[in-house]
Amino acid sequence: MFATLARAKNSLLRQSAASLLGVAILPGTLLAQSIEVPNGSFESPKPPQGFPVTLQIDNWQKAPEPVGFPPLPGSFTWDQLSGAFPNTPVGKPDHIDNLTGSQAAYLVSIPGVGLSQALTATFEVGKSYALAIDALGGGGIVEGSSLQFGLFYLNEANSLSPVALTPITYAASAFPNPTHLYSFEALLAPVEASDAWAGKQIGIGLFNTLGMGVGYWDVDNVRLTAVPEPGSLALVSIGIGACLLFRARSGRRD
Repeated sequence: MFATLARAKNSLLRQSAASLLGVAILPGTLLAQSIEVPNGSFESPKPPQGFPVTLQIDNWQKAPEPVGFPPLPGSFTWDQLSGAFPNTPVGKPDHIDNLTGSQAAYLVSIPGVGLSQALTATFEVGKSYALAIDALGGGGIVEGSSLQFGLFYLNEANSLSPVALTPITYAASAFPNPTHLYSFEALLAPVEASDAWAGKQIGIGLFNTLGMGVGYWDVDNVRLTAVPEPGSLALVSIGIGACLLFRARSGRRD
């Protein structure tokens, strides 16, 4: 009976080791690390009483006004071109059906309008990074208008330098549902020790690159993940498997 139990124990341990070896090397399924993006859903602050939007967005910095920027129609100021707004109740025509939380950011479609922030996390050697956002072009935005978002690093001048950028170009066919946000990603390959951004503070940003001042982009649910390179995952899985197999062999002598 004891021999039968020992064989069952060894078989179970070997099966567990094989399962761990198989699962651990699946890319993106194990050891993916979520990196906090403060106020990534633009939930704070809430608009002042009686106002439809808030021009201040906690944790985010607005792009500076360009020198010589021309006056805007309707006496809008540069500061009013971006902010956050609360979603309207279900059933209203402009209700967004998949908003995360109760607010999202808006950026009027004018080149240079943007939001950014520097995170406390740094780019780690051997890890790849994925920045994702949910976005929607609306308000009569012109076809061909473009929003660019992605990863930056904080350089020696304490300003953001681009690392991996993804453009989003508006076309009605790409945004068939005017009340639904669509997801986009900016991807960075595994960081190498020789990269200028290795060990540097991570920055994220969203900036209009092309637009006629008509319409806007709604942006929500900014999120960032880091994943070790496949070689690191394989080493971890081999270590786990070796420990389990060692225990299985030791069990034969029990």
